Amino acid sequence: MPAVVAVIAISYVFDATRGPEFLWLVAWWLIDFLSGGSTSVGFSARAAKIPLLAALVVTGTVATIAAYFPDLAQLAVGTQLNLFLIVLWALALTTAGFRALIPHLLPKRTLRVVASRDQSPATQNERVFHAARNVEPEIFVRAVLAEVKRQDIELVELSFGIDAEVIRELSWELRYRDVELYLPLFDLGLDPGRVRALSATDRSGLLIAPSRPGLLVRAAKRVFDAVVGILLVVIFSPILLAVAIAIKVSMPGPVFYTQERIGLEGRPFRIFKFRSMVVDADSQLGKLLEDQGTAAQPLFKVDSDPRITPLGHLLRRSSIDELPQLFNVIGGTMSLVGPRPQRDGEVALYTGSDRHRLGVRPGMTGLWQVSGRSDLEWSEAREFDLYYAHNWNLKNDLGILFRTFGAVVRAAGAR
Repeated sequence: MPAVVAVIAISYVFDATRGPEFLWLVAWWLIDFLSGGSTSVGFSARAAKIPLLAALVVTGTVATIAAYFPDLAQLAVGTQLNLFLIVLWALALTTAGFRALIPHLLPKRTLRVVASRDQSPATQNERVFHAARNVEPEIFVRAVLAEVKRQDIELVELSFGIDAEVIRELSWELRYRDVELYLPLFDLGLDPGRVRALSATDRSGLLIAPSRPGLLVRAAKRVFDAVVGILLVVIFSPILLAVAIAIKVSMPGPVFYTQERIGLEGRPFRIFKFRSMVVDADSQLGKLLEDQGTAAQPLFKVDSDPRITPLGHLLRRSSIDELPQLFNVIGGTMSLVGPRPQRDGEVALYTGSDRHRLGVRPGMTGLWQVSGRSDLEWSEAREFDLYYAHNWNLKNDLGILFRTFGAVVRAAGAR
């Protein structure tokens, strides 16, 4: 793309001047090309510096000729100096901007170095290079460098353990091409903001911040929940009243459905919802779960649930049945954002780190609600909730709240 823009710019200047101005643009392009600018597309500042430095060199040369060699100025520089300078710097800025932007639009060309040919195949923009674990360090480094040059690689990923001295040598040799080196770890499931690399002359490692924010942040979340909860109750009060009347008129039984759920640190509480099922819905749950073979999963959901009333389907599709939980939020048993509160029967089926979900206040919405809701299996919903429990902060909470509006409008995964 920069080459196409350069050809168009040079052709335009040649057509407008019929003088040597276009030759100086050709000189700029050659300097940029020979300096490695044609392949210097990366996150480093070098990609954007090269065309700008080339433009500075050309401008300085032209200015020197015009100032110190007036007799040669018209012949060597031309008469349309202003047009030439405008086009030159516009071209340089366009090229620099393109090279700085392209890494954010396209994935890096990656070379994944593996020890076994049976490892996962290469993905798009990724090449796989097989290297034996016990090869000589010098041979290993040379082989990787040759592959980097051959395929114009921007990032090298080492997928198996390598001696620290070899990594140091490889990193040193890759510096001339501005190639990054990636050493993958096992999946920690942590927000990048919690992880910090520490390196010293005697040791290197990762520093992981505590999973629970400080007291002030926790207090701010509680105040935010209470204030926004009250505001939302006031805003939605006409809808709350209208739905309560509709439920009372259309079907027998109470307006609200209450059930004991397990909240923060395993403490039980009563959750409030608009009733969307028949009166004896809870007594039918066990049989329905057994019939579909999911009674042993800690996520009690029934596909094509026959207990939901016609009005209940509408309430669930629009998520209006969840609005009474705002009173739970105001009372402090729930938060606006957090893992969904589960029944004691579901919690009893927890294994391993599943209980980490209970380390934060349950919420009306959360990561798995905005990522598929009822369309997700337990294993997927669990991962979203555990990620939230380990990494929550106010910024992420606001992001989830904004995504919730979109999920509600699309009725994504609502049943």
